[in-house]
Amino acid sequence: MSGPGLRDPGLNLLLCDAEARTPTLNEDLQAEATTETKRPARGLQPDHLRDRSGDQNSLEAQGWSVIIPEGDDGKKLLDLAAPLIQRRQEQQGVPVKVYVAPAKADQADAMQWRKRNYADGSTTEDEQPFYQLILGNLDQVALSIQQVQGASELVGRLAFDRDDDYRAYIDKLLRAEEAGPPTSAGRGLFYTVHDGTRATRAGFDSLITPGVTLARRKVMERKLPARELIDAGDRTIPTRDELLQLITPDDPTVLFTLSHGAGSPRTGWKTKDRQRSEQGAMSFGTDGLLLGSDVRDTAFLPGGVWFMLACYGAGTPSQSAYRHWLEALSKAGQYAGAASKVLDGLPKDGEPPFVAALPQAALANPHGPLAFFGHIDLAWTYSFLDLDTGSAVQRPGKFVQIVAELLKGSRCGLALQALSRAFDEVNTELTALYDRAASGDAASDANKARLGHLWMLRQDLAGYILLGDPAARMSVAPKRAYQTGSATTNSDGANLASVLGFVPKP
Repeated sequence: MSGPGLRDPGLNLLLCDAEARTPTLNEDLQAEATTETKRPARGLQPDHLRDRSGDQNSLEAQGWSVIIPEGDDGKKLLDLAAPLIQRRQEQQGVPVKVYVAPAKADQADAMQWRKRNYADGSTTEDEQPFYQLILGNLDQVALSIQQVQGASELVGRLAFDRDDDYRAYIDKLLRAEEAGPPTSAGRGLFYTVHDGTRATRAGFDSLITPGVTLARRKVMERKLPARELIDAGDRTIPTRDELLQLITPDDPTVLFTLSHGAGSPRTGWKTKDRQRSEQGAMSFGTDGLLLGSDVRDTAFLPGGVWFMLACYGAGTPSQSAYRHWLEALSKAGQYAGAASKVLDGLPKDGEPPFVAALPQAALANPHGPLAFFGHIDLAWTYSFLDLDTGSAVQRPGKFVQIVAELLKGSRCGLALQALSRAFDEVNTELTALYDRAASGDAASDANKARLGHLWMLRQDLAGYILLGDPAARMSVAPKRAYQTGSATTNSDGANLASVLGFVPKP
């Protein structure tokens, strides 16, 4: 949807100073700045359609595999993951395929790796495992491998700094799968940190509010099984305690959070250890940061799934997709600050990229979530607020689709396809426009602006990744058992108004 209040919202970045908790990009960067973008590499273009035959939730039909680092690291991680590999082998009925991937690779290298190791042309698509679990951190298996494979397959990553955390996550996942059949629908919790900044305000107005409205309509139409849908977050003083209290119930919950992610303080990170423990942490403004230490040892979203929309929420890459663009803006005078100030959180020469500490702690928690969705780079509002049509258009549907798939009991890798499909669409449109320009067509200012907006949208969508087993799924009742009659209820007898979040749950 669009309207007068959405016109010319500017470019909003969900990154804050880790100490001051103020926006890192605190000036008004206008949408016209996107005309400085250049054609991206084609490395993430999928090489085939995703409509595989058979049940896409069936591991027997689709296959499950692992991707490990080279050398001793790969052998050790295979040993740590042995119980999960054995379970998946039993479920699919054939041996689990193991692929070995490099620690360093750009997108071109990753495409070559794919052609030589995965889609080498010697087998048909149905013999290539659809589900793929990467074992190891970003300095062990390159991020580009995950992004290239994720353009066509269902990919997740397990990355922990401690061996025991691999064991804890796998034990939790296997215990969840061995539990009895689910008896009730899950909960959807949309939580916004209302810190008064432009970025979170834009996210609340253009994603959370219309997204919750859409999800509630789908519940009313019997298209979405949800025991409860909640729009939460104190509008005056956001606090970590409020969130922690909301997510402790036993009902499996999909938690969708919108906030700034912690980036480099104004004076820089004092130590690498502090950067690794705090970068990407969820900012609550004056109430501080939600850190890994806050969610590691207490019940936090047990059996649920967390989608965190914030800069560096999933981790920090070795290079940002926005570096050259920001540098060009600085040189052109369209951005008064130095690009390095926005990108200070990136690893220095010789330092490794890394998965953030917050999702590591949540996933390693025996009473924590089964999977985590987050951004691996600078996260902008482009993924839900399109500007290429000439005015701002709200597009929350792709995110609501993820929540809906998870509440239906779909595997996490399948849920992420909502963003993959959106990426495919914008990538195709962007390629067509660049090809048109290359053919000699004069580029009008409007077309230049359209190219820039689509480029930003493409880069933003490409940054979302899944941490955890892509075959993980929440234990929720597969079908909602609403009764019809004078009093509309769900299978637990709760009034429909409570299910939709209009009144507090008893």
